[in-house]
Parts: sequence; structure tokens; C-alpha cells
Amino acid sequence: MDHNALVNALQSKGNLQHSFKTAEIEQMAAHMSIETIEKEAIIMQKGEPADSMIFIIDGLVQILDSDRQLALLSTGDFLGESLFSEEATRTANVQAVEPATVGRLTIHDFHHFLQDSQALAIRFRQYFQAIGSARAQQVAAENYVDSKKYLALIAHNNMKEGLMEFCDMHSDKLEKFPLIATGTTGSMLYKKTGLCLSRKVASGPLGGDQAVGTLISTKNICGVIFFRDPLSSHPHHADIEALGRLCDVYQIPFATNPQSGEAILDYLLSGKAERELIPNHVLKAYVQGQKKVVEAG
Repeated sequence: MDHNALVNALQSKGNLQHSFKTAEIEQMAAHMSIETIEKEAIIMQKGEPADSMIFIIDGLVQILDSDRQLALLSTGDFLGESLFSEEATRTANVQAVEPATVGRLTIHDFHHFLQDSQALAIRFRQYFQAIGSARAQQVAAENYVDSKKYLALIAHNNMKEGLMEFCDMHSDKLEKFPLIATGTTGSMLYKKTGLCLSRKVASGPLGGDQAVGTLISTKNICGVIFFRDPLSSHPHHADIEALGRLCDVYQIPFATNPQSGEAILDYLLSGKAERELIPNHVLKAYVQGQKKVVEAG
């Protein structure tokens, strides 16, 4: 396969076509070597020097972190832009999912490109640096682990005024916690007490209760104060029940009125919440049961 196939792949597919003309891509491609890769062959090895880039002419290629697939790339895509970053070594493996053909640009090839067309080579380098920075930020965001333990403040519409009165009365205690609530509750909270949310979720009917439930399962909630309207029906009643059930599963303090809310604040601030909990035998039995199911499968 010749360099025309490489130029056609990069010019007709992928993102290079949006930033460079065909003639410019041809100039860079002229400095690359063409390689045929067997199925499941490792193209780039984690830990090896980051001294080349790969441009896919045909076939599928995957980026792997251990056994986790980070990305699946095809014709017109490229990888290895760490060639132009401060990273000295590869941070992941690159493997051919099926037989593939690629163009490889090494650091030596790029130096020759610089000598032949310095301005264009620098433009390509700046482009790949920008792409590499964006991809690094995306990976960092995907791998980010929030270690905060939020106090959730929730109230049905008819109970929001009561929640604000409660928060105003206990603002000195609430300011000691990272708070999570809906945007509406957060705005009311700021106007009433000057307190700001650390994180916000959608309203309950739009998934807010489920979002808080997810944070409970990831151990990011230290308590839930949920002023429920006991005299009205609610379209998302199942979500409300599910939130309370998750609090029981993970032993999260759950208050539904001002008096129990005050008790939770005092409990959390006393330091007692840091003590070892009474074992949750139901949860332990469930986890063991799921493990047996996986082992049997």
C-alpha cells in the first residue's frame, strides 16, 4: 500500500481534513513509513518511549489500560500525540483489533519534516499538542474520584419554605458541610442564609433523587435531610422511596422533618458518624450472594 492511501484516509476521514489542506497532509505523509499490523498485535507498548505517532489507514485499533478499553479508533484517526508532549513514555497499550495498515511518524521523521517545511511542521506539532492536551483532560475527568461527603438538602415544593427556615436557624452548623441540592433550592438557600452549594443536581422529578442515590452508592453522602410533603401525591414517588431505601442499605442518616434534621446535624458534628457502624448483615449477605452468582457463571 502506498502513501496515496494514507493521504486519502486522512483527507477523507478523521479530523485532520478540517484543519489542513490535502497538499499539506501530503507533505507530512511523505515523511511517514507504512506498516501492516496483524490482528491482536501490540502497536505501542505502555512504558516504552513516546517517540512516534500512528495514523490509521484501515482496520480497527484499540487503546487499552490493562483490560479496559479507553478508545476504539478506525480509518483517518491518529494516536500517539504524546510524541509532542512532555510525557517521555507511553501511558497505555495500543493493539490492533483486526488486521490494520498504519502510517508511522517517528521523531526522526518529524525532524526531517521540519527541515523541509518548518512552518507547516510547526503547525502540525501545535495541532497535535492541542489534541493531546484535550484528550489528557478528558481522561483526567473520567478518572476523577470525588472524595467529598455531601450533606443533601431536599424538599418538596410545599416544604421548601420550611427547609429554608430550618437552614437559616442552623446555618452555623450547615456551613461545616459541603452541601448538595437542586439549583432552585441552592438559589433559595443563598438568598436566605448566604450558604452556597458545593454541588447541584436536577429537580426530583427530573432525576435529582436518583443522582443523590448514585452518590450514596459511591459513599459521597454523609446524610440526607429531605423535607417531604406528607399531604400531597408526587409523580416521582418511586424515586423518593428508592432514595430512602438506599439510605437504609448504606446506613446513611435520613431526616424528613426539622426535629430529625436537627438530630442528624448534631450526630454528624459529634464525630460519632466516624465510628465503625453496626455491621449491615443484609448487605453483606447480598454481596456474598452476588459473588457466588459470578463465580458460578
